[in-house]
Amino acid sequence: MPPFPDFANSTLFPTFASLPLATDDVPPDTPPYHLIGTVSENMTLSTSPTFICKDPSGSPFALTLRIPAALVKAGVQGGGYDVSGFKKGFAVVVPGARRSGVSEGKQGFVEVPVGEVKIIPASVKKLIEMGDKEKVVGRKRSEREGRECCQACGKEMEAGKLSRCKGCESVWYCDKNCQMLGWSEKGHKGECKVYRAVNSAFPDRGRLA
Repeated sequence: MPPFPDFANSTLFPTFASLPLATDDVPPDTPPYHLIGTVSENMTLSTSPTFICKDPSGSPFALTLRIPAALVKAGVQGGGYDVSGFKKGFAVVVPGARRSGVSEGKQGFVEVPVGEVKIIPASVKKLIEMGDKEKVVGRKRSEREGRECCQACGKEMEAGKLSRCKGCESVWYCDKNCQMLGWSEKGHKGECKVYRAVNSAFPDRGRLA
């Protein structure tokens, strides 16, 4: 399993203000980067869904989704596109984001085809916290040489003797009892779906750790 992305890395996950402009020439060898933001408000006023999000620094920015013209319903707010997944408190992930509409006194916004935006059911703050925790786990894993720790009780065993969570494949357990403990009392009930969403949003995330 590739390492969890380092969401605290400002090169890999820059702030809105540090994004290149849509008109800038970006070198082809520029490392991949993603803009992440926590949805704070739905500000859709036209046929283009628009959300106010907060980047890793806590600064707000506007994210506008570009819907294919053939799918836009004229006169319908948001163009009739289902944006129910863009819930307040969830994180949006925009690969290679750029700023548009920047002028004197205006910070601009990010406009992106709707199919390129990924959603993770956790805030940016939560993702950074999980990333910090995974860094510690990763360092210990490199020292254990093929051994893993049970997420519930912390017992260290050979990876082959532990059971990996079938939902996210990101944590291990001694047995069914530890799995139940990890799910109900150790926070994995909420984090499992986050791991799954991260796995889906960053299939090549080995370069983002």
